[in-house]
Amino acid sequence: MENGMTSRNASRLFVGLVIIALGAIALLDNFGVVRIGNVWRLWPLILMAVGLSKILRPRGSPGRGAGTILTVVGFWLLLENLGVWPYSLGELWPLIVVAIGVFLVWGALGNRPKGPLPDDSSRVSTFSMLGGTEHRCKSQDFQGGDATAILGGCKIDLRQAAIKSGEALLDVFAMWGGIEIIVPRNWSIVLKGAPILGGFEDKTDSSQEAGGPRLIVRGTALMGGVEIKN
Repeated sequence: MENGMTSRNASRLFVGLVIIALGAIALLDNFGVVRIGNVWRLWPLILMAVGLSKILRPRGSPGRGAGTILTVVGFWLLLENLGVWPYSLGELWPLIVVAIGVFLVWGALGNRPKGPLPDDSSRVSTFSMLGGTEHRCKSQDFQGGDATAILGGCKIDLRQAAIKSGEALLDVFAMWGGIEIIVPRNWSIVLKGAPILGGFEDKTDSSQEAGGPRLIVRGTALMGGVEIKN
């Protein structure tokens, strides 16, 4: 089961490495080893880390297009903050419109997969940036998935889903945003989150019987929040 979770756990790995790097740079700057100035100018590296974690997913996985956009935007903002790139993102916003159009055309003209499409109903994968998404899953063999919210919100409704294997793992990442997860009352929740100036909150009924379906929610809330409720 852990092998199948590696790609979905990549965002935690990338963001964790970036945060370690930012802390190390700040420490070296305080001791005069390097001269960076305002370390927070490097915050777009976090966006790039999340984007790269989605790009490195297996081919055909959802979210790779959003990861590419997120990586480009983060790289652009980083160059702008460092004074390397003289153009602000706001001045060249038409390029974003062109990129979206090219993405839609490429998807319409791309080769269609041969054979029957795989059934992804047992997993959820949702991404939100500067907006909101709502996902309802009714699979009777729910196996988990991932959710990412950056300056936005994600809502996952699992009230009509069931866990056949007894346990499912949901990886989450919230940065300046929030993720809301609604689960059936007979599920037990296990939180393995790492809140950084944010929070993980379990608002579900705590009277579930032991040995029932179990949902493990793990991830990072960076100045954001993750809430699980019935």
